[in-house]
Amino acid sequence: MDYKIKKLEKSQVEIKVTVSKEILEQAEKKAADEISKDVKVKGFRPGHVPPKVLEEYVDKKYIVAQAQEFAIQKSYAEIVVKEKIQVVSRPKVKVDTEDPLTYTATVAVLPEVEIKDYKSIKVDKKDAKVTDKDIEEVLNDLKKHGTTYEDVDRAAKKGDRAEVDFEGFDKDGKTLEGTKSANHPVILGGDSLIPGFEDEIIGLKKGEKKEFDITFPKDYGKADFQGKKVKFKVEVKRVEEAKESELNDELIEKVTGKKQTLEAFKKDIEKNVKAKKEEEEIKRRENEYVEKLLKATKVEVPAALIEEEADYIMRDVKGDVSQKGIQWEDFLKESKTTEDDLRKKYTPEAERRIKVRLALRHVIEAEKIEATDKEVQAELEKVKNFYPPAEHEKIMEQFNSGELKAQLANKITLGKFFENVMS
Repeated sequence: MDYKIKKLEKSQVEIKVTVSKEILEQAEKKAADEISKDVKVKGFRPGHVPPKVLEEYVDKKYIVAQAQEFAIQKSYAEIVVKEKIQVVSRPKVKVDTEDPLTYTATVAVLPEVEIKDYKSIKVDKKDAKVTDKDIEEVLNDLKKHGTTYEDVDRAAKKGDRAEVDFEGFDKDGKTLEGTKSANHPVILGGDSLIPGFEDEIIGLKKGEKKEFDITFPKDYGKADFQGKKVKFKVEVKRVEEAKESELNDELIEKVTGKKQTLEAFKKDIEKNVKAKKEEEEIKRRENEYVEKLLKATKVEVPAALIEEEADYIMRDVKGDVSQKGIQWEDFLKESKTTEDDLRKKYTPEAERRIKVRLALRHVIEAEKIEATDKEVQAELEKVKNFYPPAEHEKIMEQFNSGELKAQLANKITLGKFFENVMS
C-alpha cells in the first residue's frame, strides 16, 4: 500500500492512498460475505457466496461500492495507527480512481501547541482575611431567619411585608397575561419585583389602591416585556411590620440545630467564612492562571473540534431550557433568535474551551503530572460516600466503563497541576 501524508492549515492532514491488491481482495470477500447474508443462492450458505457468483444475483456496482468502503476503512486505520496520527474527527474521503483504487482522506488532527515560557507565569496570592463585617453579615442573616411580622394600621414603609393584589394592562387597557396576582407577599425594599414596583407600594395603607406605570428592564427574562411600559393597578391587602429576633443562644439553636454560645458560634462563622474565602481565592488564582496561559498559547484549533464543542454547549442550553419546563421552540420564539444564531453566539466560547484544554494538556504532559490508581480509587470512595449504598452499583458501572474513571483522573491531575504551579 502506497500513501503520502501532507500537512494542511488549521491542524489538518491530507492522506493520499493507493490501496494494495491484497487489501482490496480482502475487502471484496468481506463485502460479498456481508451482502450474501441477505441473498439466497442455491448451493451456498448465507454469508459464504463467492464474489463472482454473487454478481449473478446482485448489481456488481453495489458490491464494488461496499468493497471500496471496507478497503478504505481498513487502509485508513492501518495508516493512522502506523504513523501515530492523532485524529480528532472523522475523515472526509474522496475516491480519486477506482482501478487502481486511490483516495484522498482529509482529517483534523490534534494541533501542535506552542506556549511561550509557561514556567514564568505567576499569580499573586491574596490573603483570605475574615473581617468583623463578614461575621456581622452572617449574624444579620441569622436574625432575619428568626424575624416575625405583626399587622400594623399605618402606611407601608421599607422593610415591611405587604400583601398586594395587582394586575398589568397594555396601552389599550387590555390585561396582559402573566401580570396578575392576588395576595402576593413582598418584602418592601427586597427588590424581588420589577425595579420601581415596590417603591410605588411604600406609603400606602391597607385597603388603599393605586395606578402607576412601570417600564420593564431591557434585559427582562421574557422577551415580550423587555423595555415595555405597563400600567399596573394595585390594592394593598395587608401591611406587616418586621420584628427582628434577638440574637441569643436560643435563636442560634433554633436556626442551626446546634446548642452553643454566641461566642462559640462566632468562631464557627469565622472558620466557615475563612474556608469559603480560601476556596474562592483558589478558584480566582486558577482562573487568572488559565487566562495568562491562554495569552501565551499559540494553537490552531481544528474546525471539527470547535463544532463538536459547540454541540455540547447547545445540548447544555437545551437541557437548562427543558428543566425550566419550556419547549425549545417556544424559547427560541420568546428570545427572538434561531438555533443557528445561538450556535454562532457560542462558537467563540467553544473555541476558547478547546484552547484551554489543549494548553493545559500541553503543560501537564510537559510537567509529567498524572493521577495514580491509588489516588483515583480514593477519589472514587469520596464520590460513593455522597450517595446511598443503593446507588453504589450504578456508580461502579460508570467507573468500570471508563467514563467516571477518566473524569476522576482528570480532576486529580488538574488539582495536582494547579497545586504545583501555584505553590
